[in-house]
Amino acid sequence: MTNPRGKILAVILPAYNEYENIQPLLERWSRQEAPLKDRGIRLVVLVVDDGSKDETSSLLMRLENEYSFLLHTKHATNLGLGQALSTGIHHVMDQEPHCTYITVMDCDNTQDPVYIIPLIEKMDQEDSKDVVIASRYQPGSNVTGVPFYRLFLSYGARVAYTLFLRVPKVRDYTCGYRLYNVSHLQKAVTHFGESLLEEKGFGCMVELLYKLHLLGGRFAEIPFHLRYEDKLGHSKMKVMNTMVRSLSLVFRLRSMGKGISNL
Repeated sequence: MTNPRGKILAVILPAYNEYENIQPLLERWSRQEAPLKDRGIRLVVLVVDDGSKDETSSLLMRLENEYSFLLHTKHATNLGLGQALSTGIHHVMDQEPHCTYITVMDCDNTQDPVYIIPLIEKMDQEDSKDVVIASRYQPGSNVTGVPFYRLFLSYGARVAYTLFLRVPKVRDYTCGYRLYNVSHLQKAVTHFGESLLEEKGFGCMVELLYKLHLLGGRFAEIPFHLRYEDKLGHSKMKVMNTMVRSLSLVFRLRSMGKGISNL
């Protein structure tokens, strides 16, 4: 469906075994439907079930009757965050060709949809941006309930990405909670094609950010509160594997950057 009288915000939620978290998160999104409507923005939420082995899929089928803004699609097997994100982006662009914004966030209920209005306001300022990140490293940000080893990993990744990738105005390279201008995202889809997201794991968020930078993207951040204590269930992150892949990703992206000039 199109929305000729206003804009469309599509939310992509990659989900793997998120039965415990999905309904509380969708309830939070339902509370943003009216504020968005007041601004002439229609809300669409697409959950990409990445081969969940729990009851995520059956729950989503029930919840589609409860939340009019909810859609979902499913992978037969677990393909990883990168493929789930790619599926979500292409699904939205096919089904909502007049979409204005796409936001992506974790599906574990640690990131609050209440920040969507500040993200949109930041993007729509006079010096309009292509990506706005809900950042853990801006004044006013807060992080609670995160285990020490994850804080250490996040800080180390931030130092490495800042030192080697140097994307202007970006301090938080790994937070998945972002708002994208669809016109610039479409530019990346057209340019990179099937290679838009080659990383299967959490590194896909850095990969997408850097590729948008290579195509001339303009970035900004807003502060937000990451509440890890609201997460139910176990973390899917494999720490050592993530660290090794993060280091190799830095050098791969740097090498790619040498071969691409801003378009």
